[in-house]
Amino acid sequence: MMEKPQIFQYWRKFFADLFLGSFKKLFLFSLSGLLIGLLTLLTLKGVVLADLDWEGWQKTLVLLSSFLWFGGFGVLHAWIFAVAQIMEKKFIEAVLGLHDLLDLFTREVIARIPKFNKSTPKEEMEKQFDNIGKDFQNKLRLKGITGWVSSIIFWIILKALKILFLDSVAEELLKNPSDQITSSDIEHAVRRVGVEIILAPITDTLVLLQIANGVLMLLTFSIPFVIFWLI
Repeated sequence: MMEKPQIFQYWRKFFADLFLGSFKKLFLFSLSGLLIGLLTLLTLKGVVLADLDWEGWQKTLVLLSSFLWFGGFGVLHAWIFAVAQIMEKKFIEAVLGLHDLLDLFTREVIARIPKFNKSTPKEEMEKQFDNIGKDFQNKLRLKGITGWVSSIIFWIILKALKILFLDSVAEELLKNPSDQITSSDIEHAVRRVGVEIILAPITDTLVLLQIANGVLMLLTFSIPFVIFWLI
């Protein structure tokens, strides 16, 4: 297990290197999103605008606006798909760091709750876990555009680890009296959470993110068609 300063250093480096070497994928996905936007624009032009008795300048203005709409949202949604895939790959590589982070948060939750036992409300454990997570995130100093993306990623990590802590680690530790919980007990409880288990809630969240992104993409691309249908 890494010590607390090493864990901070590990996750600072993780987020600093998150998109390093991934620009090729982001670029290819951007081109794909732009291509989908152009194809949708051609569909709009051939199916909708061809039947409208408008002046040439009006159609040109509509085509330009539609290009910005489809192209912009096409690239945006493509980036989200790319980021989700990159994150999944990076999380698989960062299993050791996830275990150590869960170990650190578990120790700090127990330290902040004087009488950690079966009568401790689940809400109290959840509150302390969230506070520790926020403190840790603030110390990582995630700033700028990449910091904003990293903050969202870290939020996903915290949600997944909290589920594992409440449903697995805490349940295992509460089998012993609070004054008998040792460092070895905490490490054992954390290590009982296997690689597949610790990754499952994160990958499940990323799958839901991609599904939601796909639905939103369909909705945003359909808006111009709906507007012209109502005219």
